Amino acid sequence: MKTTIDGLAAPNASNDYRAARETLYAAERDLIAHVEQVARMRRTLPTGPEVPDYEFVGLNGRVRLSQLFDADREPYLVMYHVMYWADEDTFCPMCSGWIDALTGVAPHVMRRVSFVAASQAPPERLQQWARQRGWDRMPVLSDVGTELADAIGARDEDGDPVSTVTVFAKDGNAVRHVYTMHPDDAESGNGRGIDLLNPVWHVFDLTPAGRGDVNLSNDYLPMRA
Repeated sequence: MKTTIDGLAAPNASNDYRAARETLYAAERDLIAHVEQVARMRRTLPTGPEVPDYEFVGLNGRVRLSQLFDADREPYLVMYHVMYWADEDTFCPMCSGWIDALTGVAPHVMRRVSFVAASQAPPERLQQWARQRGWDRMPVLSDVGTELADAIGARDEDGDPVSTVTVFAKDGNAVRHVYTMHPDDAESGNGRGIDLLNPVWHVFDLTPAGRGDVNLSNDYLPMRA
């Protein structure tokens, strides 16, 4: 069905509203086309370098990066690296909100590709946080050492965490780096740059108030025992 302005404007809307909504609709269509163009560019990146077989600790003990690929899925692994501050024993509320959202869609994602949440947090602390937040639909893993975090930029030069999404590919017995992205405005904490992964901002963007400089918090979410 072709979308028309009559399907976008409420009955009795003013002519000014209808004209503005029609202009906005054209811009929205342009945005969709641009998002698809960027996705095509991402898919056509040259083959990335082989990476070490990094080690993690999960609920069932130690596991290697190469073991995180499910043979029944496409040979790709998406990893979100959750920020954790050891000196404060604190997890990033923005990263936690991202994983809250991704937990909901994880079964759909993992029909095609593998997906994990990782962190520099100690294994016991990370699993406790995952249990409290209800992250029970994807593996949640602690890095062993700092090599992975340093390699993908999930730690800065001062050793502080940086929220990071990374994609790896299984190529025979090798694992290759495909793609890494961080927020463009890490200091503001608003997550722009990786915000396509989180529906929260897109819901806010539908309203006249927009997302603004609103940040997520760990305080208002009921935590499981």
